[in-house]
Amino acid sequence: MEGWGEVTKIPFTGIGSTSPRTAVSTKFDSQQNIILVGDDDGYVSSFIQTSSPFSNETSPYTKYLTNSSHHPVTQLLSHRDGTLALSTDEVSFFNRRGVPKGGFDALSFKDDSFKSLNAMSFNCNSFNDVVVSTNSSLLKFDLNKPNVLTKFNHEGKITLIKESPKLLALAGTTGSLELFDPTSNASLKTFSAHNGYMSDLDVKGNYIASCGYSVKPKRYNYHQTPEYLCDPLVNIFDIRMMKAIAPVAFPAGVSSVRFHPKLPNILIIASAFGLIQFVDIFDQTNVKVYHADMPLPPQQTAKQPSLSDLQISENGDFFSFNDGYSNIHLWSITNADAISKNFVNFPQNIEKPDITIDSETFIDIDDNNVPLSIVGMPYYKELLLSNWPVDLKFIKERARLPNAIDSDLLAKADQGLFKYDSLKYGAANVVTNFYSLTSTKDSQIPKFLSEKSDQEKEQKKSIEALEESVLQCRNEDAIPNCYSRLQIQYSKFGIKDFDFAFYNRTEKYCGLENHSDNSYINALLQLFRFQPSFYNQVVNSLSTEWLPNEPQVIETNSEGSSILNELAYLFDMMYKAKASNVKTTNFSQVMNHDANASKLINLNELMNLSSHEVRELIVSFNNYLLNRLNLDFKSQFDIKFDLTELTYEIQILGRGHSCPVNEKQLGTTLSLDLITPPNNMLNKMSILINPNNQDQPTNFSNIRTNLNILTYLDYSMNQCKTVPCTQHLHTHPHTLEIRTSIIKLPPVLVLNVNLTNEEFKLINCLKKWLVPEMYALKARNNQGYSFKPTKPLSGEYKKYELLGYVCEISHQIDSSRTGGHNLVSFIKIQGEWILFNDYLVIPIPEEEVFNLTHEWKKPVIVVYQEADKVETFDYITHFQGNDSILYRDHFAGAARKEYQKQYILLTKQEAPHPGTLVAIDAEFVTLRPEQLEISYLGSKKLIKPKDLSLARVSVLRGDDESPLFGKAFIDDYIVHTSPIYDYLTSFSGIEPMDLDFCKSNKNLVTLQTAYRKLWLLLNLKVIFVGHGLYTDFRTINLQVPKEQIRDTADFYYMASFKRQLSLKFLAFVMLRERVQRGNHDSIEDARTALLLYKKYVELKKKGEFESKLNYIYEEGHRLKYRVPES
Repeated sequence: MEGWGEVTKIPFTGIGSTSPRTAVSTKFDSQQNIILVGDDDGYVSSFIQTSSPFSNETSPYTKYLTNSSHHPVTQLLSHRDGTLALSTDEVSFFNRRGVPKGGFDALSFKDDSFKSLNAMSFNCNSFNDVVVSTNSSLLKFDLNKPNVLTKFNHEGKITLIKESPKLLALAGTTGSLELFDPTSNASLKTFSAHNGYMSDLDVKGNYIASCGYSVKPKRYNYHQTPEYLCDPLVNIFDIRMMKAIAPVAFPAGVSSVRFHPKLPNILIIASAFGLIQFVDIFDQTNVKVYHADMPLPPQQTAKQPSLSDLQISENGDFFSFNDGYSNIHLWSITNADAISKNFVNFPQNIEKPDITIDSETFIDIDDNNVPLSIVGMPYYKELLLSNWPVDLKFIKERARLPNAIDSDLLAKADQGLFKYDSLKYGAANVVTNFYSLTSTKDSQIPKFLSEKSDQEKEQKKSIEALEESVLQCRNEDAIPNCYSRLQIQYSKFGIKDFDFAFYNRTEKYCGLENHSDNSYINALLQLFRFQPSFYNQVVNSLSTEWLPNEPQVIETNSEGSSILNELAYLFDMMYKAKASNVKTTNFSQVMNHDANASKLINLNELMNLSSHEVRELIVSFNNYLLNRLNLDFKSQFDIKFDLTELTYEIQILGRGHSCPVNEKQLGTTLSLDLITPPNNMLNKMSILINPNNQDQPTNFSNIRTNLNILTYLDYSMNQCKTVPCTQHLHTHPHTLEIRTSIIKLPPVLVLNVNLTNEEFKLINCLKKWLVPEMYALKARNNQGYSFKPTKPLSGEYKKYELLGYVCEISHQIDSSRTGGHNLVSFIKIQGEWILFNDYLVIPIPEEEVFNLTHEWKKPVIVVYQEADKVETFDYITHFQGNDSILYRDHFAGAARKEYQKQYILLTKQEAPHPGTLVAIDAEFVTLRPEQLEISYLGSKKLIKPKDLSLARVSVLRGDDESPLFGKAFIDDYIVHTSPIYDYLTSFSGIEPMDLDFCKSNKNLVTLQTAYRKLWLLLNLKVIFVGHGLYTDFRTINLQVPKEQIRDTADFYYMASFKRQLSLKFLAFVMLRERVQRGNHDSIEDARTALLLYKKYVELKKKGEFESKLNYIYEEGHRLKYRVPES
């Protein structure tokens, strides 16, 4: 509750009267934006907010006398039809304009007990029944029956009354708190709340808060007048349990207390000296303290200011109090905008006074004795412009000039060459075709799997149906749906319920999920994965083991891995996944911990970047990836990664007759940045263009129509410039000529098209900028290459074919705006072009691939491969490399001697082979919480799931013939150096410090060590048994074929019930064992899943499994699917 402050003070003394009066009671109206104030002379005054945006004050609204005896108005109640005012012997009812609606006294009820009234309240949830307390009784009357008075079975003086939904809270004169049931007309419970008397009381929901005074102990004279001390505690009572709970301390002494109407756990406490405190009754360390600006007492009086009568508005945005000098202080959450807020959520309109129309009189226009002000003005609700304050000036937001017309649009309009771009400049004055929402709903918005019928799940939509949805657009200027930014949706069943298959219309190519960190790299990873030489060289590196575990390595690389290793694992999983989706979490995690990649990390899906920044980011990552792979190959295997390496030569030659400078330098680069050629190479009238003018053409109508990427390659690979010679003294000034030429081309040519938005406009003008193939012709003097679109008749040349390219899609009209940009890739695979947009994978026509005439479509990274050196993919079907990690320990740092192993390592005699049965279970910790979107209605929508990381994995022997059946051979705890958000101890069994490299007493291993063991078992074709393996393998990032999975969660599942059974319940029903009594243990869970699988095989063999499954669900229904407590 931060940011509260005083909005205004309402000076009450002397309003409408010459004699000063004192404010006794205040109240916020429950229907309108009105503050009610009762005084000691029997009057009620009301105040409303002023409508001026330049004033922070309230103005008087009404004032009326409530009783003829001029008794003080001790309490006010807000009714939906008006206001109830309590005085000593009368309850008055007025509407909000001050017109009487009724009066209730002893005469109207003909009952003498209706006198000496102390407090009143509505009767629980009724707004017509009013409960009133006297010095000796408790009474009730109905506003609709003003002559009927009901007496409750209660005796004794009551000073305060507050209502709850079912009970009345009554404050006695001795500080007691009584819970009274008006329905049964009986007292249910009495608490001794305070030793003296109660000063304030409030009720909200099931809780009561009270404050008061205690009698000061008598020290000398037993008969002396009692003195009272303000209690430093707020007593809290629970109506449901009928007992007191922990009080709230307030050392300054409590004089007033109120519950916040919208946050019932928040108490507002105030002392008589002006100290105000907001405190959470369930977390009393959550405290916000304020101090009111109390007035200074006049010197001629000893009366001190005292804060009293604390009231809070219905919506909780305002509260008020009296300072003892008839100033009503109004506070709100913010000072700046408080006056524009309401006291209630949906206020009714305040009634305005009637307008009296004067009688019409004729005024002569020539009568100079009649002032012009006699002519009346109509009633305006808003301020007139003439009332504009002189100290305020027009600012930009209030005097905005029209936007200037885009200069590009004006240039194009004169040329008549380009069509109108509605994406950039808005819709033109044309009638658009009607598209039925119902006709496209089924194809554009896939259902969750749980929402589909069995028939819908079996149906496979055709490619033609897909093209009607993702390839369609309303007009030819709009961006087709297939390029949209994709967002994974989550149902109550999690990501498993999302229909990824709807977005993948191939059978062999996987998509990549985009809800993890650095998802912008997906398009480039797909492009390199389908280059055979690149794939083979990276994935084959896994045949050799590289598992660093030194302490100095763990500090900076807790995963014990490298970009090369993680890319190799990722490529292998992308192949094994077929048409399923794959996560890049492990790769991204290693990248996040690499200091060289700190500027490449993006955690919000490019939402904070402009179009040009997105292109710079992916080009920077491309350079980082290629250089990082080269370094990893050198450090791990002492070889170069020269698949994309270009060799360039820099020649520096003096142009003077006596200049001796003639140098040559060689260098290499792993990618080539394309440069836009100068104006004289692009223009039709190149003979008239100054070759030294590097500016780009401003008039696109004069550019050559045969320009393509080959023109850019020729210029980028053969650079020449002249600079003044400063190498030696010479009498005649001369220049140096610097030539840079590419003298050796790689098998895979990676081109970075990192151009500006203006340079891309030139490419958009060219219909065939990309070419499907090209020929690199070696120069005769071995000085570079020239590129030809057709096969040369002579000379040494290389043929290159387009593999694909990464493309930036801009969904913003203005490319400089952030957000709305994403990356896709077009890749040619086995003669067919495929579009990869994260997890959207679809075939796409070739003409769409080469069409770059749209401004929203910009190629960023283009890859060509040498046609004669294209290899075949060397996929891992059966691992033949180093698998020694399965037969030895490899701890991070040193082994902890005090840790007792719970596993027995495999021996070579137990070497896994295809079909070997193993049981597995994994535990995880949370690195980052989930991201939720909460609507104003309170509904929650999952935006990004929590980030889980592997913490422990256990693998057990499962073959019956093994003498160590059920014994673990892997039980690895994974070292973590990054902060852990939640250990999930009750589910994972992982305690704090278990994964800490310095403080753990476990034998820790790196993430790559544990992952490599599982990856080896996967490639050795073992059979994995477990419970809920989908989630485990997904989080580990392991793509296991269905034929290698035996999941008991699927075996013991009946589709008609739509409920999966827990491992704990299955163990109780099937095995008569109680597991997971304390924290989870992965070895115990894996062993239980193994026994359940053996039981399943046994029952299936006997033909009794179906009946047993029915029995299990019947028991589950009877026990509510919970294991009974022993």
